[in-house]
Amino acid sequence: MKSKNIAYTYEMRKNSRLKRRRGVTDIISTMMLMAVTVTGASTLTYFMNDAFLSGNLGTTSTLEASSLNILLLAYDTRDSSRLLTLNDVDNKHDSVLCRSSCSGNPNDLPLNGGTEFIVFQIQNNNLNSIFLERISINGIYYPWDAATSGVVLDTTVPLTNGKYPADGMFTILPISAGSIIQNEDTQIQSGQTVNILVKLDSVDPDIQLNKGIRLLLNSGQIQPAEFLIESGGAQ
Repeated sequence: MKSKNIAYTYEMRKNSRLKRRRGVTDIISTMMLMAVTVTGASTLTYFMNDAFLSGNLGTTSTLEASSLNILLLAYDTRDSSRLLTLNDVDNKHDSVLCRSSCSGNPNDLPLNGGTEFIVFQIQNNNLNSIFLERISINGIYYPWDAATSGVVLDTTVPLTNGKYPADGMFTILPISAGSIIQNEDTQIQSGQTVNILVKLDSVDPDIQLNKGIRLLLNSGQIQPAEFLIESGGAQ
């Protein structure tokens, strides 16, 4: 009877030690999983929130999480014939983007003294279409130019009949190698990539190209998509 009690006591102590070891192992495993999760999340956030644009135009970074559904693929603050295949959308190649100092004839082409252009290429990664209600550049809002609806883009002549957006406004352009018919409205379908052509306003100060340009895209979502563009001076 005594030997049975000794064996029972030994078995109880053995099971108790095993339970304690299992308990410690579970805690260590949980801590390791938490560490891996935090590290992975931090790494993913870093790569998703910082993008590099190739070419001689500079870099862009995402400022808001909502921007991940609207990708800024490329931009041009000088001329768009190479990167974005928009012929004749040319600026004056100096150290500024002309706004108020080009207020004499703002609707003219930049080479004729009008305000200058910025072109953005974006992609809608939302599940549904978005409607680009307005955009903001350095805090100045630009509406869509309804006069450009369904009109063939033509920047070889001074502004007539919506051939390109008037100063302080923008238009939406499909990606096309031939003649470009500007969008009839502000809708950008799910998965679609478009160019946004902005004609700068003639009221606010010129934009220095050696400073950051803050871009905000308001598509009716809770949070606007916001980007910081770094574009160097004239080359």
